[in-house]
Amino acid sequence: MRLLALPTALLAAIALTLPPLSDAAHTSNWAVLVSTSRFWFNYRHMANTLSLYRTVKRLGIPDSQIILMLPDDMACNPRNTFAGSVFNDKGRALDLYDQKKTLDIPRDEERSVEGEESESDGQSMPAGIEVDYRGNEVTVESFIRLLTDRWPVSHPTSKRLMTDDRSNILIYMTGHGGDSFLKFQDAEEISSHDLADAFEQMYEKKRYHELLFMIDTCQANTMYTEFYSPGIVATGSSAKDQSSYSHHADQDVGVAVIDRWTYYNLDFLETRLNSTASDIRLGELFDFYTFDRVHSDAGVRYDLFPGGEDGARNRRVLDFFGNVQGVDVETQVPSEGRAGMEDWREDLKALRRIAKRQVGEDMNQTQMLMEGGERTEQRSVELTVLPVVDFNGARDMAALAGGEGWLKKGLGAVSLLALGGAWFMGSKMR
Repeated sequence: MRLLALPTALLAAIALTLPPLSDAAHTSNWAVLVSTSRFWFNYRHMANTLSLYRTVKRLGIPDSQIILMLPDDMACNPRNTFAGSVFNDKGRALDLYDQKKTLDIPRDEERSVEGEESESDGQSMPAGIEVDYRGNEVTVESFIRLLTDRWPVSHPTSKRLMTDDRSNILIYMTGHGGDSFLKFQDAEEISSHDLADAFEQMYEKKRYHELLFMIDTCQANTMYTEFYSPGIVATGSSAKDQSSYSHHADQDVGVAVIDRWTYYNLDFLETRLNSTASDIRLGELFDFYTFDRVHSDAGVRYDLFPGGEDGARNRRVLDFFGNVQGVDVETQVPSEGRAGMEDWREDLKALRRIAKRQVGEDMNQTQMLMEGGERTEQRSVELTVLPVVDFNGARDMAALAGGEGWLKKGLGAVSLLALGGAWFMGSKMR
């Protein structure tokens, strides 16, 4: 019996009661959402980014774990007919820039059958958006520094990607690009080699557990061909020499309001992931990118991900788009661990016996103290009452005390008279 290891046994018992982490085994979710285009005619790229921003917030990722990069402020552009608003649909039912309405999210099918409300019913979205990098702050340098955490000490924590080796990261980029490059604000470019090197630095510095890279641009699939760091699954909107297309335009806004590939990503996420309990897998999302919908050959790269294609396709969508880590409860204990568990159980039984004995001793001691206190109190009452009951003794003591008092008073008076007489005689002799 290893009684000296009882504290450890207690911790082990507590650990056994907790369910293990899911196969993803991550502890936090982060999202980096980047629009790389400025100017009014690129309105759709900002709408793309804000649409993904709204979705990941709806699924639980807080603003403190979302990095939002917007080169231009379409909401305040003088050409915007609907000042202060950005829409991703010509129906304009949802203001992406300042959503103040209550989301009308469909119930989970299983719960609606049972007559219970889904956790997402009536979910209220916070008003406004939190932009971390705006305007001229959106550069290739700032993006690379963000990924690799190469900032000066004075750089605000709220504008940094504070991830570790237990963090899952979603990186979404949209803009204008070509064969192995993506333009930043028509002023500079980031290449597929730049991205690959940045991700390798992240891996070496243990800044991610698993990473989902998504990009919506022309020839998007060429942006992840150079990746070589493990733990990455990448997907893009179009193959080499193919363009990415917008989905539709709003005649009142005057420009296209969303791209096709992003539109169908949102269509899937908003209709299939109607609660944070959804168990939809990435493979279902990737299969949704058909040519009929996207009008280009969307691609996915699996080989860097643990388990390859099967491992990536079986990963939950919420492992990247949400902030919920699922758990699998094990009811069967492996045979090799049973002997150790029996030892811990014996230690716990000994701990319970010691605890019961200690509790019993404490109760006995408390009872003895209470009984002793009652006897002491009774004795003190008796000592106080007994002299009062003896009236004869009390009268004798009072008489004796009275006689001694008058004798002392007489002696004091005689002394005062003698001193007064001596003082009077002395004053006459002078």
